[in-house]
Amino acid sequence: MDRSVDRRLCGHCHSSIGDEAIVAMNRLWHPDHFVCTSCKRPIKQTFQAADNHAYCVQCFAQKYNPKCAGCLETLVDTCLLALDRHWHPRCFTCSSCNRPLPNGEFYLVDDKPYDLDCHWAKRLEKREHMERGER
Repeated sequence: MDRSVDRRLCGHCHSSIGDEAIVAMNRLWHPDHFVCTSCKRPIKQTFQAADNHAYCVQCFAQKYNPKCAGCLETLVDTCLLALDRHWHPRCFTCSSCNRPLPNGEFYLVDDKPYDLDCHWAKRLEKREHMERGER
């Protein structure tokens, strides 16, 4: 029998599984042999799979998740999609007061996001400039 397809053997070393095993990706693995494709550390908890390879959550995020448009860090948990970009909720801020925009709600003036109060202030400022003939 071809050992590479015998699912009773460890998916890494192809030897018999003893008392402990991890079941993942439709295979059995010795606990220390089920490792992240990227960092090579054993995966003990949650993992992500892509292209038939297992990754720890952090390595998967580094390879596949988008980066925050504000801080450029990899997005792992909650994110907002606004202005065709991804953001941490803390990084998507008002263009005037720099406070985070509650629930990602914003108002555009000149293609920049503002909270409600700053939006009205910016619109009034623009109106005053227009009335004075300024740009």
